[in-house]
Amino acid sequence: MANERYFGRACKTCRRRGRGCDRRMPSCNTCETNGLTCEGYLLQWPGLASRGQLVGKSIPVTTKRRRTRRVQQSAIPSPPLPIVPQSPTTQSPQNTDNNNDQNETQENPFEDLVDPMQFFMEIPEIHTPPELLVWSNDASLLNNYDDDLLAPQPNLCTASPPQDHCQELGRAMDYRYVLGPGLDVLSIPDELKFIMQYHISEVVPKLCVDNLSPRNPYRDYILPLAIEVPSLLYACAALAACHYDVRLSTKQFEREFFRFKGKAMKRLQEDLYSQTRASHPGTLATILMLCLCDLSHGGISDFQSHFQGAKKLIELRQERTAGNFVEQYLVWLDVMAAASHSKPTVFSSQEISSLLVESGDRWSFDVIPCPSDQFQIICEIVALYKSQVDADSPSIETSNQVQEIKQRLLQKPAHCDRGQNWLHMTEAYRFAIILYLLRLFSCNIDEFELDWLVSSVLYHARATPPASGWSDQLLWPLFHAGLEVKDARRQEWVRERARCMQSSGGFGNVQSALVLLEDAWRGKRPSKYINLMQGSGNGSVLLI
Repeated sequence: MANERYFGRACKTCRRRGRGCDRRMPSCNTCETNGLTCEGYLLQWPGLASRGQLVGKSIPVTTKRRRTRRVQQSAIPSPPLPIVPQSPTTQSPQNTDNNNDQNETQENPFEDLVDPMQFFMEIPEIHTPPELLVWSNDASLLNNYDDDLLAPQPNLCTASPPQDHCQELGRAMDYRYVLGPGLDVLSIPDELKFIMQYHISEVVPKLCVDNLSPRNPYRDYILPLAIEVPSLLYACAALAACHYDVRLSTKQFEREFFRFKGKAMKRLQEDLYSQTRASHPGTLATILMLCLCDLSHGGISDFQSHFQGAKKLIELRQERTAGNFVEQYLVWLDVMAAASHSKPTVFSSQEISSLLVESGDRWSFDVIPCPSDQFQIICEIVALYKSQVDADSPSIETSNQVQEIKQRLLQKPAHCDRGQNWLHMTEAYRFAIILYLLRLFSCNIDEFELDWLVSSVLYHARATPPASGWSDQLLWPLFHAGLEVKDARRQEWVRERARCMQSSGGFGNVQSALVLLEDAWRGKRPSKYINLMQGSGNGSVLLI
């Protein structure tokens, strides 16, 4: 008995029959007791490192038996892919056996993802190597997710989308229409089919400044990786579930959001046990999508744990992602988060500069609304503030540096080579950065200058078309300008634009920003400007 080996999951026969498996190798005792042939254990994902006693050992897989039992045909033939897909988890009882047969004859890499209860009950206890344990704060959330997952609960994915929005989704929800015939044949877990179709047609365009941009890295780069990497796939599904609820003001997928996010984080932790899988570009992309999940859910999170993990993975990898896209976006998030609280940036100034220089001193894709030259000034402002012993009482040298940064911002040429929308968006950021700079260092601002800066931000924000990617990306400028708005009419316009941004963009941090603005308008404002976006616990509100 001491020499017996055990696998980490149930055998295929017990999984299909829904029976308990003692996981003994090479064949389980449950099948032998019942007079059945144990079909062995199947490890679906190439490169997944064995754990515990199985490190470095191969896993025996017995030859599959093709079932010859005749299956009755369903009374209703399977329809073609509908224009508006129905629930991904609802299956006809007559087709259950037929689906089991198909799963045996097809190599479906997502077969082991369909049963979350089996996964959470059977995963063995494993210890993370210190060099690959990239973060711990968010991992504590998994315990809360597990109890919720194992408890009986209704599957909200079984409900069809609200009837009012069916026509809105329309043909764009068809995989073949969105992705073309190349990716239509790839299968994903049934529970994700509807929400991933929503992700492709509605979420992916919103993640670019120009919603109609032909070069969308989330479609061209992230989605193909998600087909290969389960953690990334579930992170994309979690973002889509939260985006759906925020954009349409429902809670239809709230439970699914936490469930998908929990599974993404569980599988991400598995990826970190193997250096090969940790260095896969999909692992780094998973961290980016988890950051976007937190932004969509309200923007309150301890983002530094994400950035610390991402930094270690970037150091581990020998090459960059496409156009440095993922690395650049994580750096952008890190700097903008540091601009909202007293903690320093996770990435150093040299690392930030290198990521921009490698891409020709500009962003690789139009997913970041702030131009790279303005972003470098934000980095300079944040670094200057973090280096101060007492930022509320800056020295003469610091005050001179602040004025010099302000003049450089004003003298920079306008970004007018890419159309009016790009011009107005970048100009709104220009004046908001100046306003942020002067308030951050407690500079004395003339009331006429203050009104000019606020009016400039609001003017350029109003010049961008509402319910578009250009206006949806202006949360940070509008927040800092809105803090100085005293006129009730202007305050109401900011409220209406914020509601439009949330319903159009689908990110819940817009509502978080509006709550902070309402408190500031009522006089509930912290003494330090840096503490304006302090959230609950150790988290802060990231307003981009």
